[in-house]
Amino acid sequence: MRICMFTDSFLPYCSGVTFSVLNQASELVRRGHDVCVFRPKPRKRDFDENTSVDLPDKVEIFDVPFSLGVSKVPKLRVTLPSFLSSLWRVRKWDPDVVHMSTEWGCGWEGLVASKLLRKPTVGTFHTFFADPGYLKSFGLPSFQWIQKFMWWYSVSFYNACRFVTSPSKSVKDALVAHGIRFDPIIIPNGIERPRRVDADDIMAKRQKVGIHGPSFVYCGRISPEKSLDVLIGAFALVQKRRRRAKLVIIGDGPLKKNLEAQATKLGIRENVVFYGHVSHERLIDENLLLLADTFVTASKTENQPMSILEAMSFGLPIVGANSKGIPELVEDRVNGMLFEPDNEQAMADCMLHMANKRRKRRRMGHGALMFAAEYQMPQVVDQLEKVYQQAIDQCKNRRGK
Repeated sequence: MRICMFTDSFLPYCSGVTFSVLNQASELVRRGHDVCVFRPKPRKRDFDENTSVDLPDKVEIFDVPFSLGVSKVPKLRVTLPSFLSSLWRVRKWDPDVVHMSTEWGCGWEGLVASKLLRKPTVGTFHTFFADPGYLKSFGLPSFQWIQKFMWWYSVSFYNACRFVTSPSKSVKDALVAHGIRFDPIIIPNGIERPRRVDADDIMAKRQKVGIHGPSFVYCGRISPEKSLDVLIGAFALVQKRRRRAKLVIIGDGPLKKNLEAQATKLGIRENVVFYGHVSHERLIDENLLLLADTFVTASKTENQPMSILEAMSFGLPIVGANSKGIPELVEDRVNGMLFEPDNEQAMADCMLHMANKRRKRRRMGHGALMFAAEYQMPQVVDQLEKVYQQAIDQCKNRRGK
């Protein structure tokens, strides 16, 4: 197959959507398909050692011109649709199917080009943009009418696609509740199987950052929708019982200074390690998630976070909020623990359970490892290929009528 992917979220901007698209593209070319990815044209200064990723030779990248930066989200750019450039490139490339992974400017470029050229389309809904947390992260108020408009906008976009996929059942149910015309097909986000490094190397990394007791790690954007203030508050409660505990936060974002100030005010700054932003490649290759015993997140806006799946692939149990797509990944006391969203005490209790009950934590870590095995890229792309073929066959049948 020849496949065009359109996404507003792609390198050098790093997010779960970025690596979902990247992993799919990589596996597809390994199977002999031709893949091109359309993204908003980035600025040269946005590329650095933390965003360099070796793309497979057969993955072509097309930069859609006329993109603007998003002030609240570094390196994220949004395309101002002109359509002509993408239309010309899609026509020349002549794909069998066009896949949109976001519903913004770049997504519209792909949708309009595919409609004009009569190409079959697949759309994937990844993000609950209508959630107040996401609206806040983009500097927008969370008025009820704005939330309704955002749902209307997203559903209208995906209703124009021939097939719609979603990574989780919670997303599928939300789309149906807000008026999607088609029954979305659940195709989970896929992850690459990580290569484990030597245990002594991990121990040396832990000692370097001062980890000598129970430890917890969060990895992702430091932004409002992630509810990291709840995590810091919960860890402060953990500290009262386990003074040697450490919290490692891997990532960067607009709320980093706020969180540092919160940790200082609560008297736990020395026990919170702000590791900073690292490239995804380094995160996986150096097994940095294994700086901790447990992966933690207080976010209540998640669809199917790549960070949780990747943590599970390293055998880390999860402590996560019982909200949106997280309960579909975390089975309480089997591969992690769930707590009531925004409840610092409940989160702290789960974290203390992980710190105090080593055997149970290790058992849950094994459960996480087994669960992650079901989300390897080969199984995911098997499903994706079937959807692509369905879209192609349906388009051919309509033309034949």
